[in-house]
Amino acid sequence: MSTLRLLPSVRPLASVLRHALRPCSRQPGVMNVTRRYMSENNSAPSPTPETKKQDNDKPSSPVHAMLKATLPFVNEHGWSMDSLMLGAQSLGYPSVAHGLIADGESGLVDEFLKDYRRQFIALIEEKLASDEVKGLSIDGKVQLFTAMRIQMMQPFIKRWPDALAVMARPSNIPMSLKHLGDIADDIWYYAGDRSPDMNWYTKRASLATIYSATELYMTQDVSTNYTETYRFLNRRLDQAKLVDASARQLCTMLAFGARSFVGALSTRGNRVL
Repeated sequence: MSTLRLLPSVRPLASVLRHALRPCSRQPGVMNVTRRYMSENNSAPSPTPETKKQDNDKPSSPVHAMLKATLPFVNEHGWSMDSLMLGAQSLGYPSVAHGLIADGESGLVDEFLKDYRRQFIALIEEKLASDEVKGLSIDGKVQLFTAMRIQMMQPFIKRWPDALAVMARPSNIPMSLKHLGDIADDIWYYAGDRSPDMNWYTKRASLATIYSATELYMTQDVSTNYTETYRFLNRRLDQAKLVDASARQLCTMLAFGARSFVGALSTRGNRVL
């Protein structure tokens, strides 16, 4: 059974994306952030894990069962309390049992993204165990894995703007950036990238920006099998080239990417590209 790799790296990336919302002149030195990241990676894990939260993240947990029961109602009722109540009723629970997923709509989106991360990693590991990716460069794997993650959104993409609106709430921005950082980090990690320097940030921040733009494009795509979305993704990856950047270039890129992402969340599906 596939398990999530235990990396402390996603928190620093989400932190950098949050700091990017501030003017570059007021941000701390990027190299200092890198040194903190390296230090955190060499530190011992916390001796007091949140055991209850980890149990609720397991596929066999009541929270996971509630998520699976709720998702069939999302396309009709959205990422809403109505979907949660219907999910609870389908399990034979009273409608008030929607509280199994804490924080209502926000919790529903959060649990969905955590579950999709588990599924995504399982799919990647299945690909890596096959002959399909043999001979692909790191960039080739990045392109393949990013397309795979985008494809996973197809069943819910028309209702995804509703989820983006939930994620755009000020209290949910850290959660939104955390999930975006997870996606970019997982793709690069499983593609074979192990860069321990400034490249770690530039590659992931660039891919996070491209991924979020592609996901938004997909919400408006009416082409057969979303072919235009995948063309859009390939163009953006080709244009980005994912090359090294200086600290100042990184600051500029993060500021643009993070602000664009947060601003796009607020559009609720209006074309922004």
